[in-house]
Order: sequence, then C-alpha cells, then structure tokens
Amino acid sequence: MMKTLLTLMLLVGALLTACGDGDSVQTQPPDAASAPVGRIDRLDVGPAQVISLSLKELDLPAGADQVTPSGAVSDALLKDGQLRFSTPGDTGEDQEAAFEIRSGATTSVRHLLLRSPRPTAVEANDHTPDESPPLPELTIEGLGPDNALTGAPLTFRVKGLSAPDLNDFSTGEIVDGRTSTMLVKLKDFWSFNPEDSSLSISGPAMQQILGMLPKGDFELGLNLSSRANGKEFTAVYYARVMKADAQLSGKLLSQQGDPVSSLAGRKVLLEGIHTQMRAVAELDANGAFAFERVLPDVYFLTLSDLDYPNAIRISFPIYEDSTQAQVSMVVPPGLGVDTGAKTATKRMPSGSLDARSSVTQDGKGPAARSIPATKRSAPSAPLSAEGADRAVFSATAVEQDQPVNKKIDFKVPVGTESVGVKITVFAEESLLNPILSASEVEQLIKKYEQSRESPPEKKKYSDSWSYSVVGLPDTDIQLSASGLANKLEYDAQGRMTKTMCVDVAEQTKNAALNISGSVGATNIGDKLLPITTTVELTLECRKPKSSSAKSGRPLDQAIRPA
Repeated sequence: MMKTLLTLMLLVGALLTACGDGDSVQTQPPDAASAPVGRIDRLDVGPAQVISLSLKELDLPAGADQVTPSGAVSDALLKDGQLRFSTPGDTGEDQEAAFEIRSGATTSVRHLLLRSPRPTAVEANDHTPDESPPLPELTIEGLGPDNALTGAPLTFRVKGLSAPDLNDFSTGEIVDGRTSTMLVKLKDFWSFNPEDSSLSISGPAMQQILGMLPKGDFELGLNLSSRANGKEFTAVYYARVMKADAQLSGKLLSQQGDPVSSLAGRKVLLEGIHTQMRAVAELDANGAFAFERVLPDVYFLTLSDLDYPNAIRISFPIYEDSTQAQVSMVVPPGLGVDTGAKTATKRMPSGSLDARSSVTQDGKGPAARSIPATKRSAPSAPLSAEGADRAVFSATAVEQDQPVNKKIDFKVPVGTESVGVKITVFAEESLLNPILSASEVEQLIKKYEQSRESPPEKKKYSDSWSYSVVGLPDTDIQLSASGLANKLEYDAQGRMTKTMCVDVAEQTKNAALNISGSVGATNIGDKLLPITTTVELTLECRKPKSSSAKSGRPLDQAIRPA
C-alpha cells in the first residue's frame, strides 16, 4: 500500500510490478552433496530469533543426534525432538542457511531462506514493454545502516546513464507511507552534477531535511526524467528510509543485581513488533550490550540460548521522544547460565528483594500512573492453591513499563504418564473491566476521545506477554510465544487460553523430568490496566483417545496467537 501510494504521487497511472521472490543461491554443506535435500518453507522464521522446529514436521528422524549449520546460521542444537537455532540480525537482504542433520548413518540436508522484513534495496518501477531492456540500477550513496538518514550528504546516481539532464523534469519526495502524507520535496534541496548525471543533497541540506522529519520509517521516491537531444528517459525508483536517533544500551544482571560476567561473546536479540526491526548485539565481559538507531516501538529482548529457548526475555517500549534508553535484564538462577563467580558466593541480606528488570528513557523511569496501583486488580478468578501434582507460574504487570518475569521450575516424578499444560493471558485493557468505577470508565472514554487515539486494541504501545515452557517432548502446540495484548483474540472475560496434554511416559521411564522456562508480562503505555501471563502444569492429565503417543494435542484452543 505504501509503495502504491508513493508511485501514484510520482507517476500518475503507473502500475506496480513484482520484484522477484527473494530466493538466493542455496548454501549446502560440502560433505552433504549426496544427502537427501529438502527446504524449510516457513514464513514466520526471520532474523534475530531463537527458533524451535519439530523434527517430525521437517520429516526428519526423531532420533537425529547431530546437526551442522552453515550459511547464515552458525549455531544449532537437536533437543526434545526439535531442531533449535538462532538467526543473525537483519542485513536488509535475504539470507540463506542450511542444516546437515545426522541420525546414525543417515544424513539429511534442509535449506532455509531468512527473509528480510526491512529490505534496503532500491526498487525500480519498470513499465517498459517486455522486449525492452530493464531500467538501469539506481544507487543512493550516503545512507547509514538499515537505510538510516544520518545527515551525511546523499547522492542519487543511475548506473550507466550517460549525460542526460535530469534537473529540469525530475522530482523526488519523502512520504509517510502510513498516512500517505508528503513530508519533503527533495527537488528543493538537490543539485545536478552534469559530469556524471547525478543528483546530490549536501550535508547542511540533509540537516534541514532531518529537522523536517519525525522519527520513523518513510518511503523515498524518485521520478527521474530527461528529454535532452531528442531522447526521452523516464524511470521511477523507491526505497525505504528511516530517521532514528535513539540509542539503546543495556546489561544482564544476576538475581542479586550484579553484572553477569560469564557470557562475553554471547548474543542478545532485539525484535520490534511494529517496525520489524531485527538486530543482534554481542555481550561484553560485563554483560553489557548496545544497539544504535532504534525506532520508537515495543520491543522484545532475548538472550540467545538453545538449551532454554526464549526463557530469558523481557519486553519494553521506546517512545517517540526518547534519545537514550537503558534496559536491564535479570538472569534467574536454574536456567543453565553461570552468572559469574562473584554472584555465586554473594549472600543476599535477609528480607531483601531480588533484582528486577527495568527500563529508563533519557535517564527517567516511567511516569506516575493516573490511577493509583492500589486500585488495580489481580486476575478476576484467583488461582487455587498448588499441590504436589500441580504448580502455577504467573507474572502480573501492574506498574507502567516495568517488565515482570517469573521462572518455571517443575519436577515430574519417575513413572508419570502425562503432563497437562494450561497457558493463559489475562489482559484487562481488552475490555472495560467491571472493577473500575463509573468515573474511571468515563475517564478512559474521555482520554481516547480527547487525544483521538485509536482504541486500546489498535494502539502501538500495548501490553506485552511471553511464555516459554522447556523440557517437554515436542508437541503440536508451540510452547514458546510472545506478543502484544492488542494482537490477540479474547473470550468474553478478557482471557486467552490454550491447553494440552503431553505424553511423557518415555521421558520419565527411568528418571524424573525437569520442566523449566519462564512467564513474562509488561504493562506498556496505557497507564491503567494490568496484564497477567500464567502457565499451569499438572500431572496425569486426561489424554484424548486419538492423541499421539509422541506429541501433545490441544484439548481446547481459545486463543490464536498473532
């Protein structure tokens, strides 16, 4: 839609054409040339993610015991009937990966295309007849990483174009694709260089342009035209550009609040929900990391860990007026991470609280709530007490923008046949909760009427939830997921729920089974209504007669993760 609107503004009557399917040359391990080759066709696998794929769904032996990644992916693991791997940050181009999987003497190869959600290539809107040569390539010199406008001079140059005068009839715009509003006329700022037929915008002029733009993603479009010497040249080009000056820095902390010093070289993964920004940063010897030029959005930050996929994760916002954001992410004990010798010997004072994950923007914490936290509610149906055969792990986020995470730790005894899993997200912002007084409900309504903001389910800054259940055998239901409250479908009580019964008889035949992971929630932006994420585990659930002995089957799926 953004490209169509921009092209219509540049060239009336132009029709968009396809620009290829994005496939690149396949990468294959050199010692697997004769192995059976297949393709992992998953559109939900992208950059900067920890991915768990079922060996069964990939048509691979359940007993596969060795994996060798190549291409874009450098680390992979076979565990719990899954192929697990982490993906690199977004380069602006599609990236190809391959996996050589061995099961005894059998070897198989699977290829995977990681599609860039934010391609940086300049695209040509080619309307020439089929027999005509394609339009020449346009390069934009001076853009920063991820096509960022940095204030450096820009030069637009058409490859192989010899001396046409593009100055008189060419136009260019920067457009807000979300609203189709033209923000900048580039012709007001560029100059023509007849020596190489290029158009250039100087550094001072770029500073003026940056001052005219808000933070965000934009479409830059050029309609280049020349009618010199009796010859006519016309072409339309467009590219995604962005203005982002916020810097995000952070650190990993132990539960005692000390920097984690044992993970130097490990990766943290950043995922923006609306912007689709996907980046990877490396931890230093003090557990610190940094990301440059981050757009306003709601983000998930994850420690790359294949043994405990997505278990160490938090969510937080970056607001439009932020220039420096700082986050801390606490690594709980018992998830296979050594947080350093210093914290291992440290004793916490009696009655002290564990360290908590946090976020500040330009050195300031979240603003005070317009409704006191004492008026907030817990889930409307309190959970019953736990027992020897049942445990409930729940994270309720009340205070604004403060991530809340709880570790899952559950032991399944030897000889247990099945484990029941119930996952619930309860988001009060999905409805006007009856615990609010009439005046509070009126306050909510007036707030959105006066600000002309979208309703809560349409907002960018929405509450977030996440869960990761680790240790169960592979199931038909995803045991690791995250998202925003406004992207889920709820029942009438403002809840989303899914349940399953997982056969664990094989895993508990000779030893107990440890189930771990985490639940998380962050109350983002709305300043009013809390959100709760809950995982309930029970022993000896009732399995449907049609259920597979190797996989969990959903008993009730009232939610559909977006």
